Amino acid sequence: MKTFRWRLQRLLDVRQKQEDALRTELVGLTEQAAALRGRILMEKAMLRSRLADLRHIATDQRVRSQQEFMTCVSVVDARIAALQHSLDTLEHKRKEKTEAMLTVRRLRMALERLRTQALNEYVYAMHCQEQKNQDETTGTAFARTMLEVN
Repeated sequence: MKTFRWRLQRLLDVRQKQEDALRTELVGLTEQAAALRGRILMEKAMLRSRLADLRHIATDQRVRSQQEFMTCVSVVDARIAALQHSLDTLEHKRKEKTEAMLTVRRLRMALERLRTQALNEYVYAMHCQEQKNQDETTGTAFARTMLEVN
């Protein structure tokens, strides 16, 4: 009995590798997005902390500290806005990679269904061939027995 060879196996392997590569890229983008979110939260927490510190300063020193804080806030806000823009860009890339991965996954799954169908057809054809060979062998043996009896 010959082994099953599917002509589209290489294409299925390529699709699997594409899906794995896209999944790896997607994980990397997700990690980068998480790191950016963490940096944004850290910047906001630092602002809140400095604001809380200002509340505890004596009123005569508070005015000067508030002026310094306001100049610092504008710089930090610009940094947060830049980080947020980077995060939005990264999220857009992540969405595109997700869509690409889902497309490749659908193609791979369709190929796997075709492979399963081809394998089932092959097994059925082999079963029919074996049955035919067995019937011929049985028929020949019966004919020999009948000839020997006569």
